[in-house]
Amino acid sequence: MGHKSLSKSSQLFLDKPHWRFRYNHGGVLRQKRRGRKARPLSTRDPIHIVFKADRRSIKRGFRSPLGFLITKEILKKYSKRFFVKIEQAAICQDHIHLIIRLSKRSLGQHFLRVVAGQIAQQFQNKGMLVTDTQKLSHVGKESVTDTQSLSGQGHGASASTRKLWKYRPFTRVVKSFRAFKTLRCYVRLNHLESIKKIPYRKARLRGVLPHEYGLLWS
Repeated sequence: MGHKSLSKSSQLFLDKPHWRFRYNHGGVLRQKRRGRKARPLSTRDPIHIVFKADRRSIKRGFRSPLGFLITKEILKKYSKRFFVKIEQAAICQDHIHLIIRLSKRSLGQHFLRVVAGQIAQQFQNKGMLVTDTQKLSHVGKESVTDTQSLSGQGHGASASTRKLWKYRPFTRVVKSFRAFKTLRCYVRLNHLESIKKIPYRKARLRGVLPHEYGLLWS
């Protein structure tokens, strides 16, 4: 009996989300077993969202004139429809950062799904995604592993369009004011990097120079 109860309790523990993933979901966490639980959302706390595109799938990114217009209009339209308040946004070349607040959890789920789907659809309709035939024409210049990761399967799918998104949207519920302040600076930094006002550095916020801090709060 003792052995069985211990085994059962251990199984229940393994089913719980890891404490590091308690407020996080999506992105690379989907590759971890404990990162595949229900998406945590909140109507009381701000939420950080990242939409990450596959660079190999896009001809022109979100910062191109047409890509920026598409992305901005979709965010504006569906934030209004699903009563989502976008407090801050950074539309970068291959990813999008948002800080949002939700009025209802279910509407937040709809917002994530519809925004991702509409951006991908519009990019495909405008011919802004790489097709398999275009990718295969550059086999001599790229590695074999790149061509093996195409979205089309089999010989008959060589003209199919590749998927835009690299991962499912990443979300993090921000639980403290200090974390929120850091996040605001981080999203602002991404925006300034995308418009070339601050150069990209691997250290990110830690690499910001003293004279650049004013830009994060301007």
